[in-house]
Amino acid sequence: MTLAATTQPTKLVKAAPWIIAGLMVLSTLLSLAFFQRQSLRLDEAQSLWQTSHGPAMILKLVGEDVHVPLYHLILHVWQLFFGNDVSLARLLSFFFFLLSIPLMYALGRLCYDVKTSLFTTALFVISPFMNWYANEIRMYSLLVFMVLLNQYFFVSIFKKKTTGAWIGFTITAILGMYTHYFFFLILLADLFFYFYNRRLFLPRSLPKFFGVFFLLVVLFTPWVLYVLYLGSSANSAPSLAPPTTVNVFNTFSEFLFGFQTDHLNTILVSLWPLTILLAFLALRKNEKLRPETIYFLIAFLLPNIVAFAVSIVVRPVYLSRYLIFTLPSMYFVVAWLLGTYPRRMAIIARTALLVLMAGTLWVEAVSAATPVKENYREAVNYLEEHVKPADVIVVSAPFTIYPVMYYYRGPALLSTLPIWDMLAHGPIPAFFEAELPGQVSTLAAGHENLWLLLSYDQGYQEKVRLYFDTHFERTYTHKFSPGLSLYKYKLRYDR
Repeated sequence: MTLAATTQPTKLVKAAPWIIAGLMVLSTLLSLAFFQRQSLRLDEAQSLWQTSHGPAMILKLVGEDVHVPLYHLILHVWQLFFGNDVSLARLLSFFFFLLSIPLMYALGRLCYDVKTSLFTTALFVISPFMNWYANEIRMYSLLVFMVLLNQYFFVSIFKKKTTGAWIGFTITAILGMYTHYFFFLILLADLFFYFYNRRLFLPRSLPKFFGVFFLLVVLFTPWVLYVLYLGSSANSAPSLAPPTTVNVFNTFSEFLFGFQTDHLNTILVSLWPLTILLAFLALRKNEKLRPETIYFLIAFLLPNIVAFAVSIVVRPVYLSRYLIFTLPSMYFVVAWLLGTYPRRMAIIARTALLVLMAGTLWVEAVSAATPVKENYREAVNYLEEHVKPADVIVVSAPFTIYPVMYYYRGPALLSTLPIWDMLAHGPIPAFFEAELPGQVSTLAAGHENLWLLLSYDQGYQEKVRLYFDTHFERTYTHKFSPGLSLYKYKLRYDR
């Protein structure tokens, strides 16, 4: 081995903290330049509305939803200090993403060499998918942070074998379960790896794992009982279609390249057979995998397989954003795979992947449709400038009232179709075409103009629009963003 070969890793280790700091600065600049300034999105508006109440009401609203309350309580406290401005609220999510960057590197150094760790961290920083949710007022960046912490302590259990690793694993398991229901899937992956490779662990590890899981059940049961007591969480579950294998490969593609147009996404997904072939070639060359690589393979694949199976057998729950916590494990597997290639080929492959991901991140940041950037802010600004006290604003689907409410300060009445009392117990009212005339009559009574804001088509949007078009005179139409359109209808002619 030459002197240059021995000194290069040492220099890289010394430079690593500065590289990580540079990546954190880069992610901050990306956030401020592109993501923080975007209009409030639907899910974000729901988070802000839920956390605008007191702690008891927050627990009730979240319990009636499909989530758990840790993030919402943290966001509530955050807003007490910083207010509910969209950019400031997004900074909380970005803060957890920022903390995850050095944590990603630390987990990589625990398992691999410095070069692999830095490359994996770079993938994480420029990930279009991760950047999108790192700048959204939701719990997903906190979920990734908690999973990375849990994985760091879990790997430390069989590599360092310290008491501190067990304590950290226990605490992060409890906090993780109160971050997202899907966190249990990473604990399932941990347990699966333990039984697959028990020889790595100390002899008394199994009773300790059972002790951790027993404590977790004891501490999480009160929340489960509370949700059952509320009795409406099943009515609030998202309406999802059963997934297919295409959805699975789309998830893998999104984890690398984010949200792209259907045409580009089709091309990216079509490359997966080639990727799988390259992976098998690598496995043939490296018949003995490192335990850390096996663990990341399990932590990446098992949650996706379980979520897919539950979606087919029980009820659809498969969403790529729910599985975002498997993204770091996928990146570690990709980094390992590229590291098995000959040096020159590995450099080319790594560079190509970084360039391609950076390019798709740019497209995602500047394009209005990849993903769709819901421009509720501009739509509400227009309404505030043009509505009169005698008008009525109707939004449909009903849950899209959240972002409208956040921005709207105008004089006209704001309502939904179907008509919905947000604080009433029970689910959002279903749409029945036979009830449409009566509900429209109720909304139109005593008003001069009706402004209809349509977004998030739930299967009845066209029926609503056609009813208004055939019963009232349309005087204005404007499309503010893909899927978000505003219509104005004249209700009375005696003024």
